[in-house]
Amino acid sequence: MHRIEAYTTLALIFIVIISILYLPILLILKKKGKSIIRQLSFIGLICSIFLIVFATILFVPITFQPEQYILNLTPFNWIGNTEGFQQVLVEKVPNIMLFIPLGCFIPIVFASKRRLDQTALISFAVTFSVEFFQFFIGRSSDIDDVITNLLGAVIGYGFFKVFHALWQQKKWWNQFLGNA
Repeated sequence: MHRIEAYTTLALIFIVIISILYLPILLILKKKGKSIIRQLSFIGLICSIFLIVFATILFVPITFQPEQYILNLTPFNWIGNTEGFQQVLVEKVPNIMLFIPLGCFIPIVFASKRRLDQTALISFAVTFSVEFFQFFIGRSSDIDDVITNLLGAVIGYGFFKVFHALWQQKKWWNQFLGNA
């Protein structure tokens, strides 16, 4: 659970920093008639992407000449392992949680990507790119990471659909989506 706490702390710190840095832009856009609520969705997407990059690539030292390349293309090979449950808590749950915001913010920010298949395709491209890059910098590349990251994005998309169903008649929600 230490990774989850570290990622959550980093996310909160990053959100505060980005919000402070974005404040002048926000005020300028407000004067031009742009919705502050809409701008918050862009901040959320930027924070989600940064957190993914930080947690998966920048959190550990990068080397372009690793001693070994680790590639796992066998899905769920940890099942039945004596450390399987601990591995789920330490590795798989954080991977899922890491991509939930991305799956939620993609359809909020991009009106043309409000279908599950479109959000899943973008999320797959992001997670595949991360895993591909990790292979060459001395980190492990694992098909389970792709699966769990994609699952997190789908869960995030599910949150978007629930929010949309609950709030589609609300003015603030339509401003958030850029519909108003």
